[in-house]
Amino acid sequence: MRRIFYKTMNIKLTIPVLAAFLLLGTSCVKEIHEGNSADVQHNLSTKLIDDQSGDVVPGKILVKLDATSADAIKKGKFDKISGEILDGIEASSLKPAIRVAPKNTELAKRYGLDRWYVLSFNEDINPQDIAEKVARSSRVRTIQYNKRIEPVMAETAVAMDIEPMTRSQAPETSSMPFNDPHSIYQWNLVNDGTIDDMAVAGADIGVKDAWRLTGGDPSVIVAVFDIAVDYYHPDLENAVWRNEAEISGSKGIDDDGNGFVDDKYGFNFARYGEPLKYGVGSGHGTHVGGIVAATNNNGKGVSSIAGGTGNGDGVRLMSCQIVQDVAADDASEAEAYIYAADNGACIAQCSYGVRYRTNDQMYIDGGQVMADGKLQNLEGCSLTFAAIQYFLDPENSNHPALEGNIAIYSAGNYDEPYSLYPGALANVISVTALGCDGLPVGYTNYGPGCNIAAPGGEYNPDNKQMLILSTGTSEATSATEGLVVNGLKQKQYIYMYGTSMACPHVSGVAALGVSYAHKLGKKFNREDFLSLMLTSVNDIDQHLTGGTRKYYDIPSTSFVNLQLNKYYGKMGTGALDAWKFLMAIEGTPTFMAQVGKKSRIDLSRYCSPHVNYVLSIDEASYNSLGLTSEPVINGGYIEIECSTIGAGKIVLSSSVGKDPDTEDGIGGMDYSREISIISRPFATDNGGWL
Repeated sequence: MRRIFYKTMNIKLTIPVLAAFLLLGTSCVKEIHEGNSADVQHNLSTKLIDDQSGDVVPGKILVKLDATSADAIKKGKFDKISGEILDGIEASSLKPAIRVAPKNTELAKRYGLDRWYVLSFNEDINPQDIAEKVARSSRVRTIQYNKRIEPVMAETAVAMDIEPMTRSQAPETSSMPFNDPHSIYQWNLVNDGTIDDMAVAGADIGVKDAWRLTGGDPSVIVAVFDIAVDYYHPDLENAVWRNEAEISGSKGIDDDGNGFVDDKYGFNFARYGEPLKYGVGSGHGTHVGGIVAATNNNGKGVSSIAGGTGNGDGVRLMSCQIVQDVAADDASEAEAYIYAADNGACIAQCSYGVRYRTNDQMYIDGGQVMADGKLQNLEGCSLTFAAIQYFLDPENSNHPALEGNIAIYSAGNYDEPYSLYPGALANVISVTALGCDGLPVGYTNYGPGCNIAAPGGEYNPDNKQMLILSTGTSEATSATEGLVVNGLKQKQYIYMYGTSMACPHVSGVAALGVSYAHKLGKKFNREDFLSLMLTSVNDIDQHLTGGTRKYYDIPSTSFVNLQLNKYYGKMGTGALDAWKFLMAIEGTPTFMAQVGKKSRIDLSRYCSPHVNYVLSIDEASYNSLGLTSEPVINGGYIEIECSTIGAGKIVLSSSVGKDPDTEDGIGGMDYSREISIISRPFATDNGGWL
């Protein structure tokens, strides 16, 4: 694939203004007639996407041309078209916003990605002044201020060294199936309730038993939109996506022909074309990536959700770096989505968002959203929105088990009653944050746009282990131990917290889901896949109807009491559960049992209660559920008593059609039915447990 070869025009034109206008902000509408043209021209308010709120990049705006003008440029008429657009404007260049042609050219054209340009000018000029002049051209369809994204890490993520574990009580023998030494610190994966008095056993993502089914698959590529993932990290070096043609190729050469030079493990869009830089700030991208796919069972560091089982399996992490010392702007963010789609990613892990676009119309703008969430018109939508849709489109599916790719975002760390965008969009997932008690934490956003909750951890000056432990690297903070790579001091394992940390839990479980569907030979479209995830959750609302929760408020440096009822019905569908999700992918129904109490499973909910069944359970399920005796069938019910938090499956087997009177007579058809059992400290009729 070659780079776009559209001609770039470097000019600086100054001609008299054709008419004088009284410009009243961007809210009034005017009609302008140029020359003998019969076309009615509208001013900036009819073409502009939102306003100058947020971090607007100086000296640049984004303009989308009409289809006729874009086609004319492709036919070699760039000088003519650009000259008309820039007539009377002090501009230095007009270049394609997407610098590398998308692989799926027809789909890119359908989303208008080939029609977007970056107009550059002197940084001292107000972008609105340039936008107002450009808006006069009939060739310009849409104008967008080029803004920087807002990493969610900004306010509440904290990097701290690992320290010996303290417990509120003596822990039981570790039930982690892997030999990673720091996994005992990861309550978010397996919570035995002992890290703090607030901790609740079982308030985790239910992944321990899911690992019996899959640890992830290398065919699943998760693009991490963040600071780069540390590809040298001993717990990640085998987990990163590898572009072998570039790794074994020549420096400074586009060895694989995808239009990007030296993209060995991904690409740097924050500082376009510079090498990936992971050792900045707090190592946020490395921490996020480690939650998803740090290599499991390698005797090093931490465990992860989809990092395999130590047998060369596990999903792969592609670095789409959109944060360095600066955050990427709208144009670079758009390019990152196109890169991820064109180079094999099926999941976008995005711990970032924007606060200055607070509703669908503001974020999408000209796009008209139908009741079913499908777009009726993309003509006036933003460049970034179009690029996200390009990534999500089923035509760009990058895994055989999934029709359409998936994007997952953090809801935000601002204690605001709505999700940040892009996470608030209808066809992506926005993740809220829970603490080690399975309840909302004080920093999390909540409300409209939020879809599901996952462990995000929280800061507590008395116990840092209430945060989330994962891989880390940092040059901003000193380390007394650790490797030094390329001159950067390494904090190899650190604690952080925020919806930034909750988000990769969902990305990791989604990656497990795709891996398991692939193993089973199944395929889901994105809508059905996400519906299974959003309905395979544990209820948290039953504990949000009243009362308070202790929370350490960093600005006031004191503990406060959160009123829990403000979160009722606003944290998403419930708390993420990996086992339930994989059972839903299987098509196996799940029953919730309460630990230490005899539970009765009504057979009529799953199969005929009037048949004589043989009941069986495998050893792993037996041990995980802590059964002290075999389950039995009594009066149309399965009776079972679980002594530990866990999950497993019971199989009901029978035969139909057999002659009961003659041993060698008519034969029967054998059949069976599986039922998934999850045991938790608390269980309710609606499937919740907290």
